[in-house]
Amino acid sequence: MINSKLTIIDAHTHFFSHTWFQHFANLASARLPEITSAEALAVKLGWEAPAAAPEELGRRWVEELDRRGVSKQVLFASKLNDAESLAVAVRAFPQRLVGYVMIDPTQPSARDQTYYSLNLLGMKGVLLFPALHHFHAFDKKVFPIYEEAAAAAAPVFIHFGQLSIPIFQKLGLPDNIDHRFSNPEDLKIPAAEFSEVNFIVPHFGCGRFEEALAVAREFSNIYFDTASSNSWIAPPLTLAQVFQRSLTVLGPERILFGTDSSYFPRGWRQDIFDQQLQILNALQVSKQDQEKIFGGNLARLLGIGK
Repeated sequence: MINSKLTIIDAHTHFFSHTWFQHFANLASARLPEITSAEALAVKLGWEAPAAAPEELGRRWVEELDRRGVSKQVLFASKLNDAESLAVAVRAFPQRLVGYVMIDPTQPSARDQTYYSLNLLGMKGVLLFPALHHFHAFDKKVFPIYEEAAAAAAPVFIHFGQLSIPIFQKLGLPDNIDHRFSNPEDLKIPAAEFSEVNFIVPHFGCGRFEEALAVAREFSNIYFDTASSNSWIAPPLTLAQVFQRSLTVLGPERILFGTDSSYFPRGWRQDIFDQQLQILNALQVSKQDQEKIFGGNLARLLGIGK
């Protein structure tokens, strides 16, 4: 299906590189001896194994964007130290692909990794996962990351609420997730201290919607992304109500469309786009505001063209 009426920039997708597959193959091999390679892992998962050359996976994504009528996508380096692979793909297709780097602020080299990724590898944003790496967003040890992001005018994507990593579950691996670090209210101090940094909270707070709304109401440098099926939503709350309340509090200028697309052959999540477009149409959100949500806001944040 071609999306011809809107300029779409997907704010939330994952770059599952060959090194990502090999990393998890190595982790799984002790428990599942048949998984000896990235290709064997792909067979186990029922996914398409990516080419070893990162630029070929980049090409695969660009072909998918062309097929779906999508202008650009933000790709996440979906494991630590994988920004080098993503940077190769981004350099091959700079008009279509944008890279964000995952950083663990508890590592001694975190500041250097952030500087290197933003200023030398060309990453445009920073990913933080408090529940995965066991830190609070207000911890002083995270401040150097915010400082580097501010210096590079890069947004900080920070995951709160429910967090599950399907690959760990599929392979029976421990995920080490601790939801004590998942409260969006932890963002109050950083949002105030670093008012020049734009913070992106994915999945509308992912089960901590009320707390995320409260913080976003207080700080205009907090954005929501809409990514994935948002399976955290339980009756009587609906996704349409989540959109309506988010639009009321943040306005259309602080909402970023995302799909959470990640692997092939599934490719880009057309179903997510269709569902969210239908909701925005039902809410009578203007085409001008839809343009902001589906791409314009992110283009503005990143300083890129649509």
